[in-house]
Amino acid sequence: MRVVAGKYKKTNLKTLEGDEITRPTKDMVREALFSSITVHNETLFLDLFAGSGAIGIEALSRGAKDVVFNDHNKEAVKIIRENLDKLKEERRIMDLEYADCLKQLKDAGFDFIYVDPPYAFQEYGEVFELVREYNVLDKKGIMIVEVRKDTQLPEYPGYSCFKERRYGICKLLYYRKEEKQ
Repeated sequence: MRVVAGKYKKTNLKTLEGDEITRPTKDMVREALFSSITVHNETLFLDLFAGSGAIGIEALSRGAKDVVFNDHNKEAVKIIRENLDKLKEERRIMDLEYADCLKQLKDAGFDFIYVDPPYAFQEYGEVFELVREYNVLDKKGIMIVEVRKDTQLPEYPGYSCFKERRYGICKLLYYRKEEKQ
């Protein structure tokens, strides 16, 4: 796997073996994702289920001000650290369950939160609720969820899904906070 664009373009990244624990997001999906959002030198980005860190590293490569990486798998955290060391990037890497991570990031105001848990994950509603409860997403921020293409997520109170894109076996769902009337 390698970085698709930006200052680290074509840099090879380490990934975990197999796809049972982590499932690296394909180059095509990363390219489509970052073509659909604007990352600049003020962007704050959270890679909540970071795996190898490829999504967050892509955000850094494209100029994000800061990226926080989280994964509860010790091997994944080690790989993220190795990938960031290779790039000489010192960033916050958290090794927490998603609920504890979101609690620690209370009032962080991220512009983007990328949610790409293992496909067997079912607690999306809790992720949305905790992001709202702890005010982790900026009021104009976007939460992007990667799921299997056949996964149907319900509506979540306080959020609206404004875009859905399919790529091979996965799809990306884009959510914004609903404006209060």
